Amino acid sequence: MSDSATTYSGDVTLTGSLDAPIEIRDPDDVFIQMEGVDGDLIASNPENVFTHLSLGDAPSAIDAETTVRGDLEDGYVRNGGVAGDLIVTDAEDVFVPVHAARTVSTDGAENTYSAAEIDVPTDTRVYDSTTTGWRQSDAIEDPETGVYVTGAHHTVEIDRTSTDIDVYVVGYGHEVTVTGRDADINVVILGYENTVRVGQRLSVDDRTTTGFDNEIIDDPYPVEDLIETTKDEAFDAAGFGRSKVTYQVPATDEQWCQNCGEAADAIIERHQLDAWFLFGRPVRVYGKSMNPAMECEHCSMNTVATELSETERKNLLR
Repeated sequence: MSDSATTYSGDVTLTGSLDAPIEIRDPDDVFIQMEGVDGDLIASNPENVFTHLSLGDAPSAIDAETTVRGDLEDGYVRNGGVAGDLIVTDAEDVFVPVHAARTVSTDGAENTYSAAEIDVPTDTRVYDSTTTGWRQSDAIEDPETGVYVTGAHHTVEIDRTSTDIDVYVVGYGHEVTVTGRDADINVVILGYENTVRVGQRLSVDDRTTTGFDNEIIDDPYPVEDLIETTKDEAFDAAGFGRSKVTYQVPATDEQWCQNCGEAADAIIERHQLDAWFLFGRPVRVYGKSMNPAMECEHCSMNTVATELSETERKNLLR
C-alpha cells in the first residue's frame, strides 16, 4: 500500500477528503467527534486517552494510506472525517466520545480514562448547539435536546431551560452554565478541568464524569422561593391590637422534609402566632405553633409557580 504524506502546520481538521487508513503523527491533542471514524481507531504512544468506547484488544499493525505530519498542533476529526481506520501516533491527549469509531485500542498509553454505556444522543444533528475547536462560545435559549461540546476552553450558556436536556462535554477547560426551571439535566463529561453549573430551579438527573478535575455544580433550590410571608412582613401587617399571623422561616438544620419525606435543598417551617401587637411587635402572646408544619421544593405549592414574581406568587396563594 502506498503512503501519501500530507504536511501541515498548526491545527488540522479531517473532514473526509483524505484516503484512509490515515495516520496523524505527533499532534498535541486529538479530538474525535461522534461518528468521526468509520473504522477502527488506534492510539499509539499517547500520554492520555479519554474514551467513552469500550477498549479493544492490542492493535494489529495497519499500513496508512495517508500520513498527516508536520508542525502540528491540535487535530480534529469531524463527523464522517475518516472513511476507514485512523492511527494517532505520539499525541499528548486523545479524546474519543461515544459512537466515535467502530473500536478504539491503545498501544503504550501512559494513562487511560474510560467508561462505556454512556446515555447521550449519538446523532450530533439533534443537539441545539454543537461547538468544536479552541475557545469557542455559544448562548442558546429554550433548548429542546441539549448541547455537545468538543475541544478546549469553550463557554456555553443555556438559558430558559424548561425541558429535560443532555449536556455532553468532551475535552478540557470548558465552562457550561444551565439555567431555567422544572427540568432534569443529564450531564456527561469526558476529559479534564471542565465545569458544568446547573441552576437553582433545575435538577441533575444523572451525572457521569470520566477523567479528572471535572466539576458538576448543582446549585441548591432557593429557599426564599417557598416563603409567602416572612416573619417581619407578618408582624408589620399585624399593626396594633390582637391578631393571628402566619409566616414561614427557613428550616436551616433540616435535610429531610417531614411533610413528604424527600431529601431537599430548601425546607421551610410554617408558623402561627396569636398575639397582641404594638407597632408591629408582639407584646403579649396567647398562643403559637409548637410543632410547625414543614414543606420543601418537592411538595410546596409555591414550587409550581416559580416563574411568577414574588408579588404574583403571594397574591395567587392568598
